[in-house]
Amino acid sequence: MNIKQWRRRLSAVLFPPLVWGLIQVIWKTCRIRDVLQREHLNAVIESDQAFIPCYWHQQQLFCVRLLLDVRTTSKKLNLGYLISPSADGNIATRMFANQGVHIIRGSATRGGAQALREIYTAIRQQNVSPIITPDGPTGPIFQCKPGVAMIAHLGQAPIVPLAYAASNYWQLRSWDRFVIPRPFSTIVVGVGPVVNVTQADAKDGYARVCGEIEERLQSISEHCQQVVNKGKS
Repeated sequence: MNIKQWRRRLSAVLFPPLVWGLIQVIWKTCRIRDVLQREHLNAVIESDQAFIPCYWHQQQLFCVRLLLDVRTTSKKLNLGYLISPSADGNIATRMFANQGVHIIRGSATRGGAQALREIYTAIRQQNVSPIITPDGPTGPIFQCKPGVAMIAHLGQAPIVPLAYAASNYWQLRSWDRFVIPRPFSTIVVGVGPVVNVTQADAKDGYARVCGEIEERLQSISEHCQQVVNKGKS
C-alpha cells in the first residue's frame, strides 16, 4: 500500500466521526425557532405514503435535521437517502447509516440505472421516503436535474420541497456554497406544497416539474430568510 492509499483509508476511518461530531455540536447549540408551513409535511406523513423530501445540496444540515427529528416521533416516516458513489458519499454513508436511514448509493442522473431500480423498490415495496438533492452531487448550483422528477414519476411519490435559513453562518467555497450555521444561531425551516409528477411531464423531459421545484425552493428560502431577519431586528 502506497502513502496515498494509506492516507485515503485513514481519512475514510477518521474523517466521518470528526464531521459527525461537528454536526452534533451545531445541531445541539443552534435552535430551530420555527418550521414554516409544517402542515404540508405533516399531511404527507399522515397519509402513510412514501414521498421525496427535496432540498438544495447547500442546505442539507437543518433540512435533514428536521426529517431525522420527525422520524424519531413518527413511525410512519421511513427515511432514505440517495448518496453519490464518491468520496463525499462514503463519508455520508458512514454517518447516516448509524441513524437508521435507508442508504441507496448512486446518482439519479449519471449512470444511475441501478440506483433508480433500488429507489423504485425502496419506495414501492418498503415505503421508503428517499431524500434527494436535485442539484447534487456536483451542480450547477440551484439547477434542478430531472432525476428527482423521474424518481417521483416511477415511484408515484409526491415531492416535498424544504429549505432553511440561519441567523449566522459560514459558507464554504465549494460548488454549492455549502451553508454551515454558526453555533448558537437561530434556524428557520420551511416546507412547501407538494409537487406532483404526471405522465404528461415525462413527455417534456420533466421541464415543468424542474421549473416548479426551483421556484418553490427559492420562494421557501426567501421566506425563511425574511423570518430570520425579522428576529434580528
